[in-house]
Amino acid sequence: MKEVLHANQLLIGYKKALLPEINVSLNEGDIVALAGPNGSGKTTLFKTLSANIKPIGGEISLFGKSLRDYSPNERSSLFSLVLTEKPDDLFLKVFDIVSAGRYPHLGLLAKLKPEDESLIAESLETAGISHLADRNFVSLSDGEQQKVMIAKALVQDTPLIFMDEPAAFLDYPSKIELVNIMHKLSREKRKTILFSSHDLDLLLRHADRMWVMAPQQPLRQGTPKELVEQGIIDEYFKPIVAKEEFFWIQ
Repeated sequence: MKEVLHANQLLIGYKKALLPEINVSLNEGDIVALAGPNGSGKTTLFKTLSANIKPIGGEISLFGKSLRDYSPNERSSLFSLVLTEKPDDLFLKVFDIVSAGRYPHLGLLAKLKPEDESLIAESLETAGISHLADRNFVSLSDGEQQKVMIAKALVQDTPLIFMDEPAAFLDYPSKIELVNIMHKLSREKRKTILFSSHDLDLLLRHADRMWVMAPQQPLRQGTPKELVEQGIIDEYFKPIVAKEEFFWIQ
């Protein structure tokens, strides 16, 4: 199995480490859900793994090479990142925002080729927003804006995708649709996906594997069933959840 990302003795935070050393890996085709209560460091982990902030200690390797040895342009062709921040330009249309995901793959003239336009159309359709292509981004609902940012990540066409709260603002049917999209990308295109969500029920029911975080606690990983049976979910999410909520897991 091809290793895509590896974190060795990684310490994340700003001046002080938020939790003990992290040792995790992502392999080709993995879909891993990152869960944790507010303030546990999920967004900080995303920003560290994507080189937006420097780690306090440890090492991150991407495709067998240290993350710090890649140029920004090289990184943009290897992973895409969906954060909760949105563009605020009143005049940007949906098509323009999604098209921006192709910029790392364009030449000096930054002109879209037919194959780029085909991928943009495919990504808009996959995200279910083809009908919104000519709309101004600011006119969309929060859920529609979230789908635009997901489509932008898809059109970047990277082997690794980070999604920080991609299900935010989506109704439950759209959340299930998003999970199905991720599984399709994994199966058909061998994309590796790390995503977070505050919807613990969604993760426990639909995630293949989970990384679980809590303030000053070691990151724990496993299947949802394993983490429930070991008491990790109950321990890390107290008082948010109670054990009896998870009796449905067989």
